[in-house]
Amino acid sequence: MRRLFPRSTRRSLGLMMHADGLALAQASAPAQGPLHIQHWHWLALQDAPKTQHSLLAGWPDPNWLRMARQQAGCAAQDTALAIEEARLRRFSLQLQSGLNVREQVKAIELELQRQMPWPLSDTVWDFHCLTAPTGPSAAEQHQRPEWLVAAMQAQAVQHVEVLATQRAWVAACEHWCRAAGLWLVRLEPAWQAEQRWRRQPQPASDTAAQRLAPEVQAQVGGLALGVFTP
Repeated sequence: MRRLFPRSTRRSLGLMMHADGLALAQASAPAQGPLHIQHWHWLALQDAPKTQHSLLAGWPDPNWLRMARQQAGCAAQDTALAIEEARLRRFSLQLQSGLNVREQVKAIELELQRQMPWPLSDTVWDFHCLTAPTGPSAAEQHQRPEWLVAAMQAQAVQHVEVLATQRAWVAACEHWCRAAGLWLVRLEPAWQAEQRWRRQPQPASDTAAQRLAPEVQAQVGGLALGVFTP
């Protein structure tokens, strides 16, 4: 879920919260050449000060995160954050083929109103197409009568996946990031970030990365790359 436009095109930070710490990965986008992870780091929550002033329950003091990441050499501010699975609603829809983006949005909003346990106005959501429309090619359409083309398009469907969460929680994430000196660009589930990482050429693992479990490394690395790529 892309929330804000990135302010920088050079560096990004992937951040994922765990029960015992924060996993960080800083990505770099050089003027020429592929994206790569510049820094890995793990911040143990046992090192965080005990405070009741965090903007998100169970999350560390953002001022501690600001200082800790700077000490770790993570200077990136544009941030992608993993959304908690418990706060995520995910479902698939079939939409009529040939709808433009505005029509797709209206159709999804109608379904959200039926499925979400809170009002649509309190929802932040995004979607992507799972499969391409199954209609005829442009050449085939040109060779067929207009009534037949219209009938075939009316029968075709487009499959989309929708992800949604509560607006208040997203706003709290944005405030927490700003308090930590970060600019929240993207929110997405960890499994989606991991899929992105698996599609990238695998970089050589450094010492800091080896401290992270392979699954966590893939997830937080995918988050960092997600600031630049879909």
